[in-house]
Amino acid sequence: MKYDKSLIVLFIIQICEGFSFYGLGAILTLFMTQFLNLSLSFAFLVYGTYFGLVYIATLFGGYLSDKYIRSRCLINAGIILMGLGFIVLSYFASWANPLVQTHSYFYFNTPEIMLIISLMSIILGEGLLRVNISSTVKQVYEDNEKKVESAFTLLIMALNIGAVSSAIILGLTIGEGNLSLYKYGFLILAVSLFIGIIIYNLFRNKYLVNSKGEIVGIKPSIKLESVMDNAEEKLTKQERNHVKAIIIILSISLIFFIGFEVIDSSLMFFAKDYVANTIPFVPFRISPEIIKFIEPFGVIIFSPFILTYFNLKDGDENESLIFRIMLGIIVLLVTYAVFFIPCMMADNNMTDVSIIFIIIMELIRSTSEILILPIGLSIVSKLSPAKYLSRLLGLFYCSLAGAYVVSGYMAGFYPNAESMAHKLFGLIQINDFKIFASVFIVMYLTLFTATYISRNKIRDLME
Repeated sequence: MKYDKSLIVLFIIQICEGFSFYGLGAILTLFMTQFLNLSLSFAFLVYGTYFGLVYIATLFGGYLSDKYIRSRCLINAGIILMGLGFIVLSYFASWANPLVQTHSYFYFNTPEIMLIISLMSIILGEGLLRVNISSTVKQVYEDNEKKVESAFTLLIMALNIGAVSSAIILGLTIGEGNLSLYKYGFLILAVSLFIGIIIYNLFRNKYLVNSKGEIVGIKPSIKLESVMDNAEEKLTKQERNHVKAIIIILSISLIFFIGFEVIDSSLMFFAKDYVANTIPFVPFRISPEIIKFIEPFGVIIFSPFILTYFNLKDGDENESLIFRIMLGIIVLLVTYAVFFIPCMMADNNMTDVSIIFIIIMELIRSTSEILILPIGLSIVSKLSPAKYLSRLLGLFYCSLAGAYVVSGYMAGFYPNAESMAHKLFGLIQINDFKIFASVFIVMYLTLFTATYISRNKIRDLME
């Protein structure tokens, strides 16, 4: 695909968003446990709630964009709200260490209130920003569905560039959790958004235009459709079929990302307890925390190759999309198959499992994200009735929020003394790592089989 200037503008903005959003995710738990001295369990609760509410907030952002407010205004508002949240965090991180020794679920002290206000501002801002960047892609490339798919793939790559670069820069800035330097870390995240809003407002009128040369994002979606048709009319049979196809794709994506996130949640603990952190013939050690960034690094490396391969393929467009979804499920299944090997070693009390297994596994997992996430966004944007575009994109992100919630529950059965006291869904006793991995192998074999059987039905609904 031609990398036109509109995509370059969106690519840079997405890097800035990924830098700030995932940068906060990288240091939030450490900040709560080290600076506020909150318990690890409560910090994890706040962390999971933060990510879940971000995706739920996209539904609100999509509703505003569809019915009331121009998407370009919401993008600016989202960046400003996120920036304000980081500035507040930076301000109260400059205080003398509050050291909140205890926490009550019915009473919040001043540092905790400051944290909640900051996170709510960031959550609302991210909800406005992310869904409206996605709808902007659809509006810019409305006459070229192939470019929509490619653009979403490159924007997922941009998010991961932001995630990896923020981890490196914040790691160099804060170091080993230096309390006096957190204020600079949050300020760096705010500066990245400041850069993003400048670039967006400098170039949006010139480059963020559709094939007719019309500036996008200047009207709510319902008004865009009313130019061609009555926006209050009921959906046609074809549109209802498209919505049904979207619901099926959302369901597949939700199940897919449950297991995808379970690995992300539990792998660092597995590496800490069972994996030797040295690579053969390499004269340095890899800390367990670094493992978390192998997957986004793989997304950056492999995205151009996968994008080029599928752009060169000819054939039915809908069939190609469904094929990529099934391929993504298979790749995640292979990830768990590879994981099964170190799981058997861990069950035999080996604490020096080669880190090569983990690196290979994470690189394989990265390709599954490239195959599934942009395709889900592409299908939703392609099939959505114009007046529901942003809301259905928001609903897609809400499915990711659901995946976070369920994955958090399932990751809680990571084999240890605490988890062995309970059964998964009240049915499965997970008392070793082989069973833990086998649950997901069976889950994705079932998902692939169901998708394969229903592929023709999905394709017919997409017509």
